[in-house]
Amino acid sequence: MEKVYYLCRRRPILDIIMRTIKTKLFFVLWGMLIPLLTANCNDKKNVEKAEAADTTVKTESAIKVSTPPFEKFVVVISDETGLYKKADINSPTLVQWIESDCESDYCENIYQWSDQPGKPGFELSTDIITFEGRVFPVLGEEGKFYKVSTISQWCDIESAYIPKASVGDIETSPIKADMLEAEDNFFKCRVVKDGKYKDIVLIDEFNELDGESLQVGVLNNGVVATPLVYYIDSYLDIEQKEDVIIDDSEDNIILRYNRYNKNLAVTIEENNEFYQLDLKKLSAEQIAKIVETVTKKKTEYVNYMYHFPAQGLQSFYYKTL
Repeated sequence: MEKVYYLCRRRPILDIIMRTIKTKLFFVLWGMLIPLLTANCNDKKNVEKAEAADTTVKTESAIKVSTPPFEKFVVVISDETGLYKKADINSPTLVQWIESDCESDYCENIYQWSDQPGKPGFELSTDIITFEGRVFPVLGEEGKFYKVSTISQWCDIESAYIPKASVGDIETSPIKADMLEAEDNFFKCRVVKDGKYKDIVLIDEFNELDGESLQVGVLNNGVVATPLVYYIDSYLDIEQKEDVIIDDSEDNIILRYNRYNKNLAVTIEENNEFYQLDLKKLSAEQIAKIVETVTKKKTEYVNYMYHFPAQGLQSFYYKTL
């Protein structure tokens, strides 16, 4: 009995000791957990911020394109050079064949390597493909040669080699909205400044041979990217009642506008017989309709427009698939 009493008397002391140990252990563990919990919270916040940023980009960039693909450019400094099939001056060169009996302003062109036979009805062109001042995007390099992009509206050969000694470096600078929107005959732009279609670029071009066309792209990291399917044949229709009609029932999208409604057309200064769509007069609803129509179609090629302080704006094709 006395032993039991003794143990009972000692129990409060043991409780105090155990509580003390547990308290110290709690603070030690808590001290270890706080950084972990804080890091997890910070990571979660960073992820949430990144997701929010991604959502913003996805919301504002209605036109989905890859980031600008070209980082380095070279400019031809000598006319006496060729584009080679391999990194070797003894390899075939890129040549142009032109339709022989063509009487129109549009003659068919064929680009191929010099070791390939010509097509009947075509003759070898004497035009210099690598004229002085021509700019090429660089895809890579091999020894004394640069591998450059050669694909274009007329040429489906994607790349060739050019001697490094025949070219020099050329610098680019970011394209700004005000640079695009500067008044220019035949080439007019409008950049959407805010809202769901922020940074969408509308480009209206006119020439007497092709007529008028509207392209829709996006200003991305200082470069204008225009998927080539977003190419709208636009023309004046004074009989329609609606301001703007967009028809995408065929392969090509057609936009018709009526200059007598809200003065949607402007005359071209050098020739008052021709009109261009006044992009400034398009409403938010009309822009939305245009963008929503063109984004339904998919494309294999994107046209990337860069700015070269020494030469101005230039565009280059890029195969996305």
